[in-house]
Amino acid sequence: MRVLLVLKQDRNLAAFGDTVRELLARGHEVRLAVQERNDARDARLVQDFDSPLFGVAHCPAVRLDAWEGRAATLRSLRDALHYLQPPLRSTGQLRDRIVARLWQQLPVAAGAEAMGQVLDALSPAEAADLEALMALAEQALPTEPLFDEFLEAERPDLLLLSPLVHFGSPQTDLVASARRLGIPVSMLLYSWDNLSTKGCLHRTPDWMVVWNEVQRQEAMRMHGFPAERVIVAGAPRFDAFFALTPQLSRADFHTPLGLDPARPTILYLCSSRIICDDELAFLREWLRAVRTSSHAELREANVVVRPHPDVELLPDGVSMERHTWPARPGLGAHVARPFDDPGVVVLRTAYHTPQGLFESITHSTLVVGLNTTAELEAGIVGRPVFSIHPSTEVAGGQKDTLHFHYLTVGQGGFVSVAPTVAAHVDQVATALRDGTDPAVIRAFVERFLRPRGIGQPVAPILADEIERMGAAPRPVPGRLEPDGSSRLPAAGPDLLRLPKDVFVEDERPVMPVAAPRTALQVYATPVARRRARLGAVPVDRETLRWMQDAIELGEVVYDIGAAVGAYALLAARSRGAVVVAFEGGFAAYAALCDNLFLNEMELSVLPVPAVLGDQDGLGELKFKIGHLGGERFGVFDTRWRVRPAGRRRSFLQPSLLSRLDTLVERHGLPLPQHIRFAPRTPVAAIVAGAGHTLRQPSLKSLCLFLQPDEEASSTALFRDLEWEVTARRDLEVAVHLVLGRAAGLPGNDVPA
Repeated sequence: MRVLLVLKQDRNLAAFGDTVRELLARGHEVRLAVQERNDARDARLVQDFDSPLFGVAHCPAVRLDAWEGRAATLRSLRDALHYLQPPLRSTGQLRDRIVARLWQQLPVAAGAEAMGQVLDALSPAEAADLEALMALAEQALPTEPLFDEFLEAERPDLLLLSPLVHFGSPQTDLVASARRLGIPVSMLLYSWDNLSTKGCLHRTPDWMVVWNEVQRQEAMRMHGFPAERVIVAGAPRFDAFFALTPQLSRADFHTPLGLDPARPTILYLCSSRIICDDELAFLREWLRAVRTSSHAELREANVVVRPHPDVELLPDGVSMERHTWPARPGLGAHVARPFDDPGVVVLRTAYHTPQGLFESITHSTLVVGLNTTAELEAGIVGRPVFSIHPSTEVAGGQKDTLHFHYLTVGQGGFVSVAPTVAAHVDQVATALRDGTDPAVIRAFVERFLRPRGIGQPVAPILADEIERMGAAPRPVPGRLEPDGSSRLPAAGPDLLRLPKDVFVEDERPVMPVAAPRTALQVYATPVARRRARLGAVPVDRETLRWMQDAIELGEVVYDIGAAVGAYALLAARSRGAVVVAFEGGFAAYAALCDNLFLNEMELSVLPVPAVLGDQDGLGELKFKIGHLGGERFGVFDTRWRVRPAGRRRSFLQPSLLSRLDTLVERHGLPLPQHIRFAPRTPVAAIVAGAGHTLRQPSLKSLCLFLQPDEEASSTALFRDLEWEVTARRDLEVAVHLVLGRAAGLPGNDVPA
């Protein structure tokens, strides 16, 4: 069986790594795509899994066609309406967050607060009717050709997605493409709050794999997902934590921190900003209550504070110092003492490995926290957790969430929640003095995290279920159109949304890029008009063919001589590429940047205002009369110098000159898989400054526009670097070449 697992970001990896290993050990082929791009991480994954059955795929992170903006707005609106339904209507801060996201997509002049008031005026029935209309509109959206192509190339027997339920989730488009192609899809729940805090299930997968019966009920009640298609398997992300054992004794843990191991220890686990906007202030209040308590156990207890991974807890001027435990030098951490109390330390352990958190919980007597996933890890170790219902002004996010209440004693959990700080102090003191019943904690942990047996790791169970899903009859392909092109409106100024500045309307004329099924536009600047034919910016057919045949989805492309950005935009939109676009002319570079915003591709294309050559430093460009700042220029051999104002006799521009190798090495540009050369400066100079980059084994192909008199010398230079011409075509004023690795030379057999 060929399994394709698509994850949203790096943090999802830890939850499913053991399941991937289990599938590989059973002889299944696994392809893994993390949509948060990181080439170094992907290389490590190949080494870590170390199996010929494992491979890394590059999945587009978002849809890039003309429907991208409309799809995002549609889903944000539906998410906002979803939060008007019981029981989500009372989740104030969560609802405010989704309204703010909606306003970013639909920035009405009245503001986000006014938008929220309009939504609040809807009754649950009215909101449900509108949400149903949004659901119908979702089904009418065409599939994104890039996602179609990605799935057709991967040919999985089963597509696994996580988390899928997220605000306006772009993974929704993968479900649509899979449905169109007849590929079965399953959603793997990543976190305990995904179903109750992260928006709608915009497209329904074939199965949903959850942790426990509580989440099965959430899937049915909040998302209308059929109960018979929900699989309760347990929480795979905690398998590694269940397997840990202490590496430090109590004395070994406490003494290097300056704490007395003979005293009880309270571990305070901090929460995210959505739960508590200023936890440092709340922490100070809590510490005062603890230290002024009438209970001696509290006044003398050690307190270890663990910051949330995403929140900077310390006040200004306080920094953390490196800390190691002599008994385990490899177990590193950072320590700070921002409070005037020798018995309180802030301890930040490494977040990429759970051992530090495990030691902190193991050597604590009990745990205090408002609302955080680490409370579940405290339960795994067997430590009781105590919380408080703080004021809305300080930490209203706790009471506004549904998932936290599943952990509370009143709901069958193990977290004791007090209505006031004073009552909380009494609860904690009693627990320090009398202890708590570990059986209650163990029963909840088994029910919530490992419903098939507390001693049974979840990864093999999940692998069993994946095998069953893969063996099930394949769904019938959907009746969607082969692509979305016939549904697109005709090209025109309203085809794509204008730049996201809601305060200044940009009414400059635009013109289309003459490439099929891309719906790209550029501003009709003088630079663009010089290139235009019949009211559109033309693109070369041979370059389009090169993009389609050579560039795989998500690869890195360098565009040297990007001009107004037509080809950079094409590579980013039609191939999902990460594009680095080099353009040195002032006016051309300005148009390039404007066009990125016009087409909402500013996160896919990196514009670099540099002229590539064989030297580094400041230089001077010379333009023809009437072409100041455009893409056509010459480079003076002399360095740039300040000239007196009013004495300009030709069109000159100072510019950053750089070797390509320098930019890659000094600034950490992602290494390219493909390079398009369309410079107005001699190719020989660019090649002289790019020898290291052009020899990279990851580089697959080159596309060149050359002046006819440059062809012989340029191809000889590339031949010396082990490149050969694979396609050639004479154009009106130039020669178009495609180059590939010379046969039998290094680089041919290097995996992508």
